[in-house]
Amino acid sequence: MRKAKAPRLMTVILLAAAVILPLGAASCRRSGPKTYRMRASTPLAPHGTVGKALARFCEQVEAKSGGRIQTEAFYIGELGNQREMVEFVHDGSLEVVTSLASGTARYVPQLALFEYPYIYQDEAHLVRVLDALESEVSRLLAPHNFIAVGGQGMGFRHMLNKTRPIVHPEDLKGLKMRGPNPIYVGMFKALGSSATTTDWSEVYSALQTGVIDGLEASPDMLLSMKFHEQAEYLSKTSHIAACVYYMIRKDWLESLPADLQAVVLECAREAAVYQNALDIEVQADALKTLQAEGVKVNEVADIAAFKAQLAPWKADYVRSQGPAWQDLYSKITAVE
Repeated sequence: MRKAKAPRLMTVILLAAAVILPLGAASCRRSGPKTYRMRASTPLAPHGTVGKALARFCEQVEAKSGGRIQTEAFYIGELGNQREMVEFVHDGSLEVVTSLASGTARYVPQLALFEYPYIYQDEAHLVRVLDALESEVSRLLAPHNFIAVGGQGMGFRHMLNKTRPIVHPEDLKGLKMRGPNPIYVGMFKALGSSATTTDWSEVYSALQTGVIDGLEASPDMLLSMKFHEQAEYLSKTSHIAACVYYMIRKDWLESLPADLQAVVLECAREAAVYQNALDIEVQADALKTLQAEGVKVNEVADIAAFKAQLAPWKADYVRSQGPAWQDLYSKITAVE
């Protein structure tokens, strides 16, 4: 497995060339097994849990295929942003990308429900939901050339702000919070705060200048971006858990011999098991580090109060989006 780094300006050219050009001299020989190429990408860093699992996925595919599938792994910024990499898979110039609501919801909008407030009980329940819904997500995305496999959690998200601890829902009143998409914005408004869709890369300066008072993310994400240098109160609201699947290009997977298809799917699921266990450890360590660096961490008084205040908005929002949203929401919430 080779970790590839391609300049952004050359990305499209390289991907297109990889489709047209032979894999190498081995692929031109008449003797020996045919070889295939799998390029796998993530918008996340190689040292993060999703990045480490991606490397393991690629390594295992090469090993278990006996070298019949040659792999390359691409990380943050190497092939573009999340949207661009999802498009590459959709269009046929990339084989694998890690994504869910942040990328594929543009094709199937109701997939945004996987990042919905208070639908997961804990990390184990999150994994059960992802495993149970794997075939349903694949069914929804099949017309768009995706197969979803290997669901991975990215940590429960908490609220960080520079003004005060969030102990009760009413503590959010008057705060300006960052929400990355309409679901997050709606959640904050239902809890009594205002919300804005500040870009992730601009959050640090937005906190610094007072454009926003706070945001929400997992401990590892907050630590990695050093947001705690500008906001000292971290409240463990556990309101949303971000997650991804390996989105595999459907026509590529189906072009492989049956035994190699099985190898790819098996390795994806094994890598997901590794990532889910690792992420729990990383989030716990990140929280300890934040505390050691001066962040004031608090439990909320009653999670049920946050859930109760959001319940009417959650029901109205899903209902307003139509039957497709209601159907997927019922399937997600049916998993025990």
